[in-house]
Amino acid sequence: MTAHESRPAVRSCVLHEVKRTARRSQIVVVLALGLLSACGRHQEAATETGPRMVQLVPVTQEGANELREFTGRVEQTSISPLAFEVSGRVVQIAVLDGGRVRKGQLIARIDPEPYELQVRRAEAQYTQLADDLKRKAVLHNENILSGGAFEQLKAAVEVAGVQRDLARRDLRNTRLLAPFDGRIARRTIETEQTVQAGAPVFNLENAERIEIGVELPQNIAESLPLNNTLRAEAWTPDRPDNVFPLVYREHATQSTPTSSSYRLLFSVKQPAQLTLLPGMAVRVRIGVNQAPAANLALSVPIAALSVAPDGKHRLWRYDAASSKVHAVPVDLREIRDNTAIVAGDLHAGDKVVGGGSQFVAEGQAVRPLDVNQ
Repeated sequence: MTAHESRPAVRSCVLHEVKRTARRSQIVVVLALGLLSACGRHQEAATETGPRMVQLVPVTQEGANELREFTGRVEQTSISPLAFEVSGRVVQIAVLDGGRVRKGQLIARIDPEPYELQVRRAEAQYTQLADDLKRKAVLHNENILSGGAFEQLKAAVEVAGVQRDLARRDLRNTRLLAPFDGRIARRTIETEQTVQAGAPVFNLENAERIEIGVELPQNIAESLPLNNTLRAEAWTPDRPDNVFPLVYREHATQSTPTSSSYRLLFSVKQPAQLTLLPGMAVRVRIGVNQAPAANLALSVPIAALSVAPDGKHRLWRYDAASSKVHAVPVDLREIRDNTAIVAGDLHAGDKVVGGGSQFVAEGQAVRPLDVNQ
């Protein structure tokens, strides 16, 4: 065999050897994967049979007079329509819509000239009759003037005095003054307009006392002392540092048909450096003063709550002696931010499952995350 003829045989032997080595490598890889899979299944089974790792949180006790926040709204109340008591032509409007006024401040004025003339005429008539009465008094004392005529003259003087006083009052009423501190909510007249006596021309909102309404859930309203001992304060969302106190005024005894909530009404003086307008939203913080024996409220993170098959709430309490958890039914009283206020067979300091409570079962052995493995 020549060297040229032996080359294909050599290549065939080399290829055969390479294929046999590759098959051996594939077998080794398959065996290795099988061993790893078996090892993983073994570790998984060990994990499933061991205690489940859980995070425990303590049940804490808070005072029932804990401050609670709600959304309130500035009510449109104490708005009084103002009107001139005399008719006439408007010659001055001193305050425009939205303007603040103090008690006794001029708001508008009508032409006083006709009423000034009436005052002058009434005063002249009164002066004339009063002087005549003085002269007739001398005649009456000398028995020249009869007593009946003298009494008629006295009555005429008195009537003239009343007419004079009425004319003076009408003149004063040409000036419309603010009956109390407030804000002009609406104006319905313009200068040079003729107005009739008694026709409303301004709406004056009482700015000294503002009312704020709050809708409270039934369980909260039932726990509050609805009287002057109720403590509350409020602020606007854009100025949380400007907090002002509220005073309880009244409450509704029937719930609203749509939300089953009860309406509380607070009053407050107009805060300094802050304008509260009807319809504005505010945050209201309410607290309750109760006897120390009643100041019991248990709180847990919301994540600790789970729902039982019957739809009720429950917690999983950890028993350190047996390292197992047991379900404790609770009543959810209130939610404050990320905290749930509950009532049930619990005590402050009890440990409950704080997360993943849906993955535990009654009597299941668990291991707290803070226990060293």
